[in-house]
Amino acid sequence: MKRSELIESLMADTYRIIEEVKHIASLEEELIARRSNPDRWSAIECLEHLNIADAHYLIQFDRKLSLAKPCDCESYKPGWLGNYFVKMIKPKADGGIPSPMKTMRKFDPEVKVQRDTISKFLEDQEEILGYLSLCKTLDLQKIKIPSAIGAIVTFRLGDALRFLIGHNQRHIIQANNVLKELGVETDLPVNQSL
Repeated sequence: MKRSELIESLMADTYRIIEEVKHIASLEEELIARRSNPDRWSAIECLEHLNIADAHYLIQFDRKLSLAKPCDCESYKPGWLGNYFVKMIKPKADGGIPSPMKTMRKFDPEVKVQRDTISKFLEDQEEILGYLSLCKTLDLQKIKIPSAIGAIVTFRLGDALRFLIGHNQRHIIQANNVLKELGVETDLPVNQSL
């Protein structure tokens, strides 16, 4: 796979995520804070979960990418471990969620989530786009990023980006599904490109 193709694809996915969340932001605050089921997160809790999880990767990107030297290497080969985790987390082409999993407690959203969760999420997506742009000239294989579950799982930079954005897609679909259960029609079909 070419580095440029991977980065362009991840940027397109991130722009799509931003559009989905802008639609969610246009809804009534009470609606996005409502759970469709006591055992499921509300739409805004899904976003708060992403804010918590994304923060780890943004810190790692800031630390590692600021020291990285440009590289002419255009090819990228995913690692087997990275590929495994990406396949577990990234939504299927039809919008289905593979491998349902329990969230670690440290990534649970707060009990009372505030609306500024959305603005924080959108700011973080802009930061991710900036890192993706920077990655157009970096070695996506040699730079290593520890996962959010700990240094026991370390990703190649390209795999960390794929995992992060796949995780974001997964929970945006979850947020939209909760809204649909509450009777909200989304302007953007969930399975289109996410």
